[in-house]
Amino acid sequence: MYYYIDFEASEAEKKIISVGCICEDGREFYSLVNTDDPITFRITQITGITQEDVDDAPSSEKVFADLFDWSYSEDEAPQFICYGDGDFDFVYANSQCSTGYKEALMLSYLYLNMYDCSQDMNDHFLVNKTISLEKLGQHYDETMGAQNHNAIDDAKLLKMVYEKMNSGQTENNVFNEYLSPGRIPSQIRKVVRLIGNEVANEFESLSEAVKWMRTQPNDKGGSYLNNAEEKIITAARNGSKYFNSNWRIL
Repeated sequence: MYYYIDFEASEAEKKIISVGCICEDGREFYSLVNTDDPITFRITQITGITQEDVDDAPSSEKVFADLFDWSYSEDEAPQFICYGDGDFDFVYANSQCSTGYKEALMLSYLYLNMYDCSQDMNDHFLVNKTISLEKLGQHYDETMGAQNHNAIDDAKLLKMVYEKMNSGQTENNVFNEYLSPGRIPSQIRKVVRLIGNEVANEFESLSEAVKWMRTQPNDKGGSYLNNAEEKIITAARNGSKYFNSNWRIL
């Protein structure tokens, strides 16, 4: 089963101060986490978690042992889904000072197996920069306000967004502010050819896109494909058409 997970962490050492997780079946886990890394005013402003909250919280050893028991009690191989690579830094910071067996097992499993779904969102919306979870939530639920950075609320938000994304078709021109059209060739992960708002082709590189173009009918002559890679980049950057198509470089 899928387990959607989120963490809040301290500022200096990135130690986890709260963990929230919701299973696809609706079961929830939430706990604050004690840490010796001071809670700064900025972290309190963002998360609402104070130094006193953390001082009174259970240890990392207990919290992650409890998370282990909670997740593995129903599932032999839980699949944890997070959003963004920052969560890996938090898990790693806690794993470096783990003291309990189950705590170490849980943190190691998370670090090695947690799945960052942000690239799935980029692909769904045909952008090449990570969209904020708050923006995604507001896209799928117009009544949603600002993200409150509570770990269990954010885990629920991630569950909603991920399930909505997987139930719909690719969406184009929704988050253009998260698009950097001028990607240089060494940064390219894939090239997408669009007809209107529909994905027509996906290519692993500009050269693959050009190879495909050379196999297609072309009534504009051979010179039309001269410098085709640069023309695709220009079309992607300007939102213009080339080869009767729109282009995205991801």
